[in-house]
Amino acid sequence: MNNELFSRLKDLARKENRARLAVLLGAAAMLLILLSELFTPSEKTAAASAAPADDNIYRQQLEQQLSDLIAQVEGAGKTTVMVTLESGEETIYALDTLSGQTQEQQTHVLLDDGTALAQTVCTPRVCGVAVVCEGGGDVRVAARITELVGALLDVPSNRICVEQRRE
Repeated sequence: MNNELFSRLKDLARKENRARLAVLLGAAAMLLILLSELFTPSEKTAAASAAPADDNIYRQQLEQQLSDLIAQVEGAGKTTVMVTLESGEETIYALDTLSGQTQEQQTHVLLDDGTALAQTVCTPRVCGVAVVCEGGGDVRVAARITELVGALLDVPSNRICVEQRRE
C-alpha cells in the first residue's frame, strides 16, 4: 500500500501534474487546520464566559464603594446604591503597522502563546445611578449626593436619581 501511494505521489510530482499535487496538498493542509480547530479547547469561549462575571464584580464593588461613601454624607443615613453599566469591559490590542510604497497593513502583536498583546483595558462605562437613602427626601442632601456621584463617575445629573428610603 505504501509503495502504491508513493508511486502515485511521484506521478503527481511530474511537471504536467503539479497543479493537481498543489490542490491536493492545499486541501490536506486545510483539513488538518480544520481538525486542529475542532479538537483544540478554545480559550476564547472561556474568556467570553468570564467577562460577564468580571463586569458583575466590577458593578458590585462600585455600588459598595458608593454606598459606603454616600452614607458618610451628612444627612444621608442608611444608603443603598444601584449602578447600571452601558457595556462590558473593552480590550484594545496592540497593533504592528507595516508600511509599503502603496499600502499599509496592520496586524495584532502576538505573544509567544499565540494570544494578542492587550494595550489597554477599558472598564465599563456607567450609564446611570440610583441612590436610596434615609435623607433622600431632603432637597439639599439629594443635591449634594447627585453632585458627589456626578463628580466621581462623570455621569450627568439627569442620570442620577436620589430617593427617600421608606421607613
